[in-house]
Amino acid sequence: MVLAEIPVDVRLQKDDFYSQPDWTVYQMRYSSADGSRIFAWLSVPQGRGPFPAIIRMPDYGSVHDIVYTPLRERAVVMNPTFRGQRHTDHVYQAQFPGLLTDGIENPDSYVMRRVFADAIRAIDALSFQAQAQLREITVIGSGLGGALALAGASRRRSIHAVAANTPMALGNPVSLAPGLGYPLAELDDYMRLYPSRRSEVVESTAALDLVKLASQVMAPVLLSVGMNDNSMCPLPFGEELAAALPECDLRVYRGAAEGGGHEHAQVQVSWLADKLGIG
Repeated sequence: MVLAEIPVDVRLQKDDFYSQPDWTVYQMRYSSADGSRIFAWLSVPQGRGPFPAIIRMPDYGSVHDIVYTPLRERAVVMNPTFRGQRHTDHVYQAQFPGLLTDGIENPDSYVMRRVFADAIRAIDALSFQAQAQLREITVIGSGLGGALALAGASRRRSIHAVAANTPMALGNPVSLAPGLGYPLAELDDYMRLYPSRRSEVVESTAALDLVKLASQVMAPVLLSVGMNDNSMCPLPFGEELAAALPECDLRVYRGAAEGGGHEHAQVQVSWLADKLGIG
């Protein structure tokens, strides 16, 4: 899976339904690993650039639609999907639950490795689009989206800042502990069905461990974790990840996978506006 060998081939089509007086929305398509065509929403503010940009990485679910943000009037906002999600399911349709273990018996067939590649390719596609001139690029996301945001920042130096809420602990040993909630519980379900394949699961997921990627994230990170989270980002994993990141602002909240909920959403908007210079 060498993304550099695959042309990005960005195509944009204006979407009149979602466009507003203050921004124009485009349907965006581009090529990722294996030549898969990936769909994204792209909104561009009215006026002249260059604009700061936000990529909101998709979370774990079948649909990833346009996500509201009060920063849309002042920043380019991209909402990419990954293979198997709505609008990117013409070749491969993901199962939920089931995506976390699809092809996990072999690293070459494990779908999640290509999902992570799709996230990295989203950053490339935004950089290659010609509709808007860009300044700083920030990536954000929750759950799986938080993991994809950090993974993308570890591979692309163009990222200016990262806001990751309860990033999924996929690949880390804590994700294989029994008794976790969904979606991480899918891994335990799989090993209960195929107890002899534990070593294959470890091998296929190891490259996606954010703690191993953390030292390569040069951008500042705002990280939120829930004290009682046992389905996305267990607290010990969140603390280990924060310690491994070169520059991390860790916020720990009472609660679970919501990672601070509305309270943290306000913190995140303010933090993003400051990092993007649009406060």
